[in-house]
Amino acid sequence: MSALKKKIVLITGASRGFGFQVAMGLAEKNLHLIITSRTVGALESLSDKIQASGSTVTIAPLDLSKEKDFQIVARSIYERFGTIDILIHSASSAIPMAPIETIQKNELINLFQNTFITQQVIKMIDPLLKKDPSALALFIQDTNEYRSNKFLGLYNANRVASREIIEAYAAERKRLGPTILTFNPKPMPTKIRSVLFPGENKDKLSTCKTEAKKMVEFISSFL
Repeated sequence: MSALKKKIVLITGASRGFGFQVAMGLAEKNLHLIITSRTVGALESLSDKIQASGSTVTIAPLDLSKEKDFQIVARSIYERFGTIDILIHSASSAIPMAPIETIQKNELINLFQNTFITQQVIKMIDPLLKKDPSALALFIQDTNEYRSNKFLGLYNANRVASREIIEAYAAERKRLGPTILTFNPKPMPTKIRSVLFPGENKDKLSTCKTEAKKMVEFISSFL
């Protein structure tokens, strides 16, 4: 397969945890991976591993909350590749536990950054996905098992808001494509979870590698 015919896969939040393991799993599929995160050094290290596994790679250091920077990256992808075949949105920020009555207005706005980023990813990447009706966009979502837990009001509100945005996007694109899906991995010992549940027994959790393998197997049907 020539480099020009390789499917283009964009992975956000690829520098660590679940996103990192997904990138490593897909690296064996002879794709071209575009990997993003805020950490340049981690992206460079991952890039070396991807190339050693047989795929080609482009690193794109990016803070997804910075709209102008995101526009530049999206434009660069368009100019170089013209399209994205698969989007995997794995990036997310930790939201600490807090009693609802203690949250200040400015904190509330800042802590809804995950929802804002979900919409920004759709806004920036949708034009690239539309180039191919068979394209796939996968959004990593948490399960609803903690919806009623105390001190998790902001976290759950973010997740619900993001899910509603994704579901609306899926409905809007259902007839013409691309395919919009969510993937709900089992709880893993990620940085975000350690903020939500400090002191939790990690032996009872799945692993990022195990959950990433499941998703890579699912994605393989689209390759």
